This record gives sequence, structure tokens and C-alpha cells, in this order.
Amino acid sequence: MTMLIHNHIECDGALSDLILQAARQAIPGYVDRLITLPDSGRLNQPILPLLVGLIDATQQVAQAVADNAWDESIPLDRELMSDLARQSRAIATAIETASTCPDARA
Repeated sequence: MTMLIHNHIECDGALSDLILQAARQAIPGYVDRLITLPDSGRLNQPILPLLVGLIDATQQVAQAVADNAWDESIPLDRELMSDLARQSRAIATAIETASTCPDARA
């Protein structure tokens, strides 16, 4: 579970929190020259590059896991696969939910 407190995101898991904090530190102050995102509000503007970067990186890692499983012919544990897939669907739902709130700019 991830928590947002005054634009500071923390993860419950120690490893996840270390990765999240490292990812935040990896985003340079000139991020707007690296990625162009639509205006998504004052609170989301600074964390959207983090989300985009983490999802892009996660997709690459997931593909590497799939490739490695096939290369070695050792399937991913079914319970782990199920947990990761469930978490991925929850991420998609949260992102989709963010686009369905009323628009204060309208």
C-alpha cells in the first residue's frame, strides 16, 4: 500500500519504499525537458513523471521476467503471478479512476 502525505509518497514495505525514494531522487529538476504531460492539477503535476517512469520501468522488468522464464523454461510461481497480476489490475483501476472525477476547470 502506498500513502500520499502532502505530496510525499511512502510505501508500507521497506524494499518498496527504498525503490520509491530512489526513483523520486532520480527525477531531475529539469524533468519537463524530458517528458511533456498534460496539466493534471497542482497536486498531480509533480508526481506524474514519477508514475510514468515507474510504470515504464516496471513494464520493462516484467518483460525481462517473462523472457527469463521462457529462456530457462522455469515458469513463474502461480501464486506470485496471481498477486502481481492483481496488483497490476489495481494500478490500472486507480489510474482510470483518476480520469473520472468531476473537472473543476469546466
